[in-house]
Amino acid sequence: MNKHMTLVLTIVFSSMALVSANSICDNAPCEKPINVSLGKDFTISLKSNPGTGFSWWTQFDTRYLSLENSTIISGKASFGMVGVPGKENFTFNTKKAGTTEVTMLLLQPWVNGTIGDRKIFPVNIG
Repeated sequence: MNKHMTLVLTIVFSSMALVSANSICDNAPCEKPINVSLGKDFTISLKSNPGTGFSWWTQFDTRYLSLENSTIISGKASFGMVGVPGKENFTFNTKKAGTTEVTMLLLQPWVNGTIGDRKIFPVNIG
Protein backbone atom coordinates (compact mmCIF):
# COMPACT_ATOMS: atom_id res chain seq x y z
CA MET A 1 0.00 0.00 0.00
CA ASN A 2 1.50 3.37 -0.95
CA LYS A 3 2.02 6.26 1.48
CA HIS A 4 -0.81 8.38 0.01
CA MET A 5 -3.37 5.59 0.36
CA THR A 6 -2.25 4.91 3.93
CA LEU A 7 -2.59 8.60 4.80
CA VAL A 8 -6.09 8.82 3.30
CA LEU A 9 -7.27 5.73 5.21
CA THR A 10 -5.75 7.05 8.44
CA ILE A 11 -7.62 10.35 8.02
CA VAL A 12 -10.93 8.59 7.25
CA PHE A 13 -10.72 6.29 10.27
CA SER A 14 -9.40 9.03 12.58
CA SER A 15 -12.28 11.35 11.71
CA MET A 16 -14.71 8.54 12.47
CA ALA A 17 -13.06 7.98 15.85
CA LEU A 18 -13.45 11.67 16.76
CA VAL A 19 -17.17 11.55 16.00
CA SER A 20 -17.55 8.50 18.23
CA ALA A 21 -16.62 10.02 21.58
CA ASN A 22 -19.28 8.07 23.55
CA SER A 23 -20.67 5.44 21.22
CA ILE A 24 -20.40 5.51 17.48
CA CYS A 25 -24.01 4.33 17.33
CA ASP A 26 -25.13 7.61 18.91
CA ASN A 27 -24.29 9.38 15.64
CA ALA A 28 -24.93 6.75 12.97
CA PRO A 29 -27.29 3.85 12.39
CA CYS A 30 -25.88 0.52 13.53
CA GLU A 31 -26.43 -3.05 12.45
CA LYS A 32 -28.01 -5.61 14.75
CA PRO A 33 -25.75 -6.20 17.80
CA ILE A 34 -23.57 -9.31 17.79
CA ASN A 35 -23.57 -11.22 21.08
CA VAL A 36 -20.66 -13.64 21.46
CA SER A 37 -18.86 -15.48 24.25
CA LEU A 38 -15.30 -14.66 25.24
CA GLY A 39 -12.75 -16.67 23.24
CA LYS A 40 -15.22 -17.52 20.47
CA ASP A 41 -15.23 -16.59 16.78
CA PHE A 42 -17.92 -14.72 14.88
CA THR A 43 -18.22 -13.81 11.19
CA ILE A 44 -19.49 -10.67 9.50
CA SER A 45 -20.60 -11.37 5.93
CA LEU A 46 -21.08 -8.45 3.51
CA LYS A 47 -22.10 -8.15 -0.13
CA SER A 48 -19.06 -7.46 -2.28
CA ASN A 49 -18.10 -6.96 -5.92
CA PRO A 50 -14.31 -6.69 -6.22
CA GLY A 51 -14.59 -5.90 -9.96
CA THR A 52 -15.88 -2.40 -9.09
CA GLY A 53 -12.64 -1.43 -7.37
CA PHE A 54 -14.37 -1.10 -3.99
CA SER A 55 -13.18 -3.27 -1.11
CA TRP A 56 -14.21 -3.60 2.54
CA TRP A 57 -11.85 -2.22 5.20
CA THR A 58 -12.19 -2.97 8.90
CA GLN A 59 -11.72 -0.84 11.98
CA PHE A 60 -11.95 -2.39 15.44
CA ASP A 61 -10.39 -2.24 18.89
CA THR A 62 -7.57 -4.80 18.99
CA ARG A 63 -7.88 -5.02 22.78
CA TYR A 64 -11.26 -6.77 22.29
CA LEU A 65 -11.00 -8.45 18.89
CA SER A 66 -8.58 -9.98 16.44
CA LEU A 67 -9.24 -10.49 12.74
CA GLU A 68 -8.63 -14.18 12.13
CA ASN A 69 -9.55 -14.45 8.45
CA SER A 70 -11.15 -12.65 5.52
CA THR A 71 -12.31 -14.34 2.34
CA ILE A 72 -14.02 -13.26 -0.86
CA ILE A 73 -16.66 -15.60 -2.25
CA SER A 74 -17.47 -14.84 -5.87
CA GLY A 75 -20.93 -15.31 -7.27
CA LYS A 76 -21.69 -17.07 -10.54
CA ALA A 77 -20.53 -15.21 -13.61
CA SER A 78 -22.25 -15.11 -16.96
CA PHE A 79 -20.19 -15.01 -20.15
CA GLY A 80 -18.70 -11.56 -20.72
CA MET A 81 -19.68 -10.30 -17.27
CA VAL A 82 -17.28 -7.80 -15.70
CA GLY A 83 -17.29 -7.81 -11.92
CA VAL A 84 -19.29 -10.55 -10.27
CA PRO A 85 -21.37 -9.84 -7.16
CA GLY A 86 -20.47 -12.07 -4.26
CA LYS A 87 -19.73 -11.65 -0.58
CA GLU A 88 -16.82 -11.05 1.72
CA ASN A 89 -16.55 -12.83 5.07
CA PHE A 90 -14.57 -11.45 8.02
CA THR A 91 -13.98 -13.80 10.95
CA PHE A 92 -13.07 -12.23 14.29
CA ASN A 93 -12.05 -13.78 17.60
CA THR A 94 -12.94 -12.24 20.95
CA LYS A 95 -10.06 -11.47 23.32
CA LYS A 96 -11.62 -9.45 26.17
CA ALA A 97 -15.10 -9.22 27.73
CA GLY A 98 -16.99 -5.98 27.22
CA THR A 99 -18.69 -3.91 24.55
CA THR A 100 -17.01 -2.70 21.37
CA GLU A 101 -17.84 -2.24 17.70
CA VAL A 102 -16.58 -3.21 14.28
CA THR A 103 -16.78 -0.52 11.60
CA MET A 104 -16.75 -1.70 8.00
CA LEU A 105 -16.11 0.77 5.18
CA LEU A 106 -16.56 -0.02 1.50
CA LEU A 107 -13.76 2.05 -0.05
CA GLN A 108 -12.00 2.92 -3.25
CA PRO A 109 -8.79 3.88 -1.43
CA TRP A 110 -7.04 5.40 -4.44
CA VAL A 111 -9.95 7.84 -5.03
CA ASN A 112 -9.33 10.01 -1.96
CA GLY A 113 -10.87 7.36 0.28
CA THR A 114 -14.30 7.50 -1.39
CA ILE A 115 -16.72 5.66 0.90
CA GLY A 116 -19.37 3.62 -0.92
CA ASP A 117 -20.98 2.21 2.22
CA ARG A 118 -20.45 2.11 5.98
CA LYS A 119 -21.70 -0.49 8.44
CA ILE A 120 -21.23 -0.43 12.20
CA PHE A 121 -21.65 -3.65 14.16
CA PRO A 122 -21.94 -3.35 17.97
CA VAL A 123 -20.29 -6.39 19.62
CA ASN A 124 -21.17 -7.59 23.14
CA ILE A 125 -18.60 -10.03 24.49
CA GLY A 126 -19.54 -12.02 27.57
